Amino acid sequence: MLNEILTLDIYRFFMIFTRLGAALMLMPGFAGQLVSARIRLLLALALTLVLLPVVGTLYPPLPRQVGSLVVLIVGEALVGIYLGVLTQILMAAVNVAGTFIGFQVGLTNAFSFDAVAEQQSSTMTALLANIALMALFATDMHHLMLRALADSYATFVPGQPLPLDDFSETLGHLMSSSFGLGVQLAAPLLAFGLIFNAGLGLLSRLAPQIQVFFVALPLQVIAGLAMLMVALPLMIIIFLRWFEASLIPFLR
Repeated sequence: MLNEILTLDIYRFFMIFTRLGAALMLMPGFAGQLVSARIRLLLALALTLVLLPVVGTLYPPLPRQVGSLVVLIVGEALVGIYLGVLTQILMAAVNVAGTFIGFQVGLTNAFSFDAVAEQQSSTMTALLANIALMALFATDMHHLMLRALADSYATFVPGQPLPLDDFSETLGHLMSSSFGLGVQLAAPLLAFGLIFNAGLGLLSRLAPQIQVFFVALPLQVIAGLAMLMVALPLMIIIFLRWFEASLIPFLR
C-alpha cells in the first residue's frame, strides 16, 4: 500500500512538473540566459510541491501502458509550452513598438542585448523590453502569470483531449492584437517622425544648399528621445493594463 502511494505521488509530481517546467522555460522573466538554470529548476520544483496537494487529484490513475503515459506527458508539455508562448506573444507588443520607435528616432542601427528576446536588438527595442519586464515584476504582474499557470488545470484538465484548434486560434488573435498594440504604443513617435520628415522634405526644397541629413540627424535623435521620455510612462501603463486584461480570461 505504501509503495502504491509513493508511486502515485511521484507520478503526479512529475506530471505537474512537466507542465510547470515547460511554461517557466518560456515565460518572460523566468526564462532566458540571464536566469540561472538552477534557479529555474528550484522554482519549478517549489511550485510543483505547492500545487501537488491542490491539483494532484485531477490526474488519472497511473497508465499501465507506456504509450498512454507518453501521450499524457506530451499533453502536459504542450499546455505548458502554449502558456509560455502566449506570454511571449504578449511581450512582443513592446518589441514591435521599440522597432517602430527606433526607425523614427534614428537609432535603428544601434544594437544592444535584449534580455527578453535573448538576442541583439535595436537599442529602443531592448530598452522598452527591459523596462516593460521590470514593470511586470515591480507591479507583481508575474504573480498573474503564475496564477494563470495554476488555474490552467481547470481549463485544460489532465488526461482530456487538448483543443489544439483553440490553441492556434487564440495565439493568432493575440499576435494580431499584440502587433496592433505595438503600433498604438509607438503612435506618438510615428506622428513625430511623419511631421519631422515632412518638414525636412520641405526644407530641402526651400534651401537645397543645406545639408539636410547632417543637420537633421542630431535633431531627430534629441527630439525623438525627448518625446519618448514624455510618452514612456503612459506607454508602460497601457501595456500593463493590456497584459493584465489578456491574462484574466485564463484565470478561474
